[in-house]
Amino acid sequence: MTQKALVSTWLAEICAVYRIDVPPAIETVGGLLKYLMPLAKVKPCVCIFDECQAFERIDPNIWSQIQKVWDLNKNQTPMLLVMSGTERGTKAIFYDYQQPLYGRPSYQLLVKAFTPQVVKAIVYAEYPQATAMDVLAVYSITGGVAKYIEILAEGRVLSAEAAMAFICSARGMWLRAEGEIYLANEFRSEAVVYNELLHSIANGATKWNEILDRVEVSTQLSPYLNRLERFGIIEKLQPIFEGGLTKNAKYRIVGQYLLFWLSLIAPLAPKSMAEAGNWSGLLRYMKERFPQFLGRSLERWFIEAYRHAHQWEVVDGWWDKQGSNEIDLVAVDTSKKIIEFAEVKLNPQKYDDRHLHMKAVAFLEKHSKFKSYDITIRGLSPEDI
Repeated sequence: MTQKALVSTWLAEICAVYRIDVPPAIETVGGLLKYLMPLAKVKPCVCIFDECQAFERIDPNIWSQIQKVWDLNKNQTPMLLVMSGTERGTKAIFYDYQQPLYGRPSYQLLVKAFTPQVVKAIVYAEYPQATAMDVLAVYSITGGVAKYIEILAEGRVLSAEAAMAFICSARGMWLRAEGEIYLANEFRSEAVVYNELLHSIANGATKWNEILDRVEVSTQLSPYLNRLERFGIIEKLQPIFEGGLTKNAKYRIVGQYLLFWLSLIAPLAPKSMAEAGNWSGLLRYMKERFPQFLGRSLERWFIEAYRHAHQWEVVDGWWDKQGSNEIDLVAVDTSKKIIEFAEVKLNPQKYDDRHLHMKAVAFLEKHSKFKSYDITIRGLSPEDI
């Protein structure tokens, strides 16, 4: 949508609220805000710009327009101006000293996803007979986002089986479509490249060379990955205590729901089945792949759960450059001089204590300062949820 079309839509709303019969000829967001200021002195208002990071695509000069009007009128105008958008997007607008609106916010409210512990509490409160696998399934699908959990709770589908059946039905259309809408709003141009990048990362291409092998780009890969990072869609992970080794970095999808959508909803096969209303085929497809997806999500569950338990100073994964040693979870408390190594398995019988011990030895050889710590080695499974 162009700035002119957007302003026309908003102007119609303003005129309806203030009972103005003939709207003025305004074509810019700055002009719209300037027009609204004197009206707000007569009738105070709350003005909300939703998804404000999208202004960058429409016209980067919008921020300068808003800054000029706001600075000249804010002290004399009873208006509450609210900007909402993605965390990364709003930070780039308001907390980058080079941007026009730097330092202008008087208050910031950050809405985060529920922690694993809160997701667990909600599931058991709404569905007391839930199992650990049900809790994990809800977390794996929703990532703790309140709206997504609300949809499952209102549909009374908080078991793994019921949630899958719900998503693989006409009723689950909103959850199936949300990922596509989100990405379409973020990347209208070159969407094909970004989708290809995200699909490759969601399907296991986590290192630079692996991504490059799967994605065809006419230019360098860096600008695409950097923009995905800037928008908070992917993040670059480093082995714990090895933040400077960029060649050993891995990429992952930040949002758990987006990972679910990319892995099980967006591929061509399930998308085609959903479009054709082939719900039994879609459910069969998901059931075949859901256990593997749960295994990957379980690692994220425990890392997040350990972090939010506030019992550890640092919690993360570790891997060596060769890829021969990888530990799912390393938790450290330097004040108590304790360190814990954990391997996460969906099936606890597959946990190999001896194998993890060898990996821990490899870690301690590289980080010898932890050799004197009290060391715990354990396996984690859904039973520990």
